[in-house]
Amino acid sequence: MASDTTRLLPSERQQRIKQLVLTQGSLRVTELAEQFGVSEMTIRRDFELLEEAGHLERTFGGAVASEQTAFETSYTVRLSKHKAEKIAIASYAASLIQDGDSIALDASTTCLALARELSKRPLTIITNSLDCAIELRSSSAKILLTGGYLRQVSGSFAGPLALKALQEFRVDHCFISAKGVSLEDGLMDSDPDEVEVKRTMLTAAAQKTALVDSSKFDKRALVRICGITEVDLMVSDEYLSPDWQNKLKSAQIPHHLVEVNA
Repeated sequence: MASDTTRLLPSERQQRIKQLVLTQGSLRVTELAEQFGVSEMTIRRDFELLEEAGHLERTFGGAVASEQTAFETSYTVRLSKHKAEKIAIASYAASLIQDGDSIALDASTTCLALARELSKRPLTIITNSLDCAIELRSSSAKILLTGGYLRQVSGSFAGPLALKALQEFRVDHCFISAKGVSLEDGLMDSDPDEVEVKRTMLTAAAQKTALVDSSKFDKRALVRICGITEVDLMVSDEYLSPDWQNKLKSAQIPHHLVEVNA
C-alpha cells in the first residue's frame, strides 16, 4: 500500500526532508526515496535545492545538516560534536566562578557541560535550559528556571515570559555560546527568540563570557547576538587557527584558549 507521502508536493517533501535532517543529523538518498515513494534522482534534486538554500550539505549517498545555516541541527547531534573541546572550555569557565556567585547559563550544549562542572558548587543559577535544570536537580545550587515556551529542538525556554523573568535579575556572571563567530558580525545564532534570551542574559550580568569552541569561528548564523567587543572574555580551545588567534590579539579582544585532553 502506498504511503501518504507519495502524494506530497515537491515543496512539502522538501520541508519534510529539512525536518528530518534537523532531527537525525544525516540522511541517505536510498532510504528517503523508499520513504517518499520517489526516485533517487528526485531526492538528489531535492538535496541540491536544499543545499543551495543552505539547509544541508550533500555527501556521498546522502546529506548532513549544515552548521552554517539558520536551520538548526538537532540538540542530540550537537551534544556529540566537539565534546572534548566543550568539556575543556567548561572546566576553565568553572574556575572563573566563586562559591556564592549568581550566574546565568544559556541553553547551549557548552553551558550544559558547564552545569555539570558546577553541580557540587553552592551557587545561584538562572537558566532557560531544561537540560541544565535537570542536570542540576540534585545539586547544592539554587536553580531558577526562566519559564516561557519550550523549544523542543533545543530544550530551551524562550519568549516574553523568559525575557520578563531575566529582566528581574542581576547576576555576577553570564555564560553564552553561539553557532557562529566573525570579527565583523560578532556572535551569531540561528533562532531569533533564542538570541533575545541571550541578549537579555548579557544585559543582566556584571561579567559576560562567551564559550565558543574553535569550530564556530568563520561560521555564520541567521541572527546577530552581539559584537565580540561586547563580551568581557571569549573562551575557546587550542585548535583555534593561528589566523584567528592573531585577529583576536590585534583587535585586543580578551580571550583564553584551553588545552584539550584527547
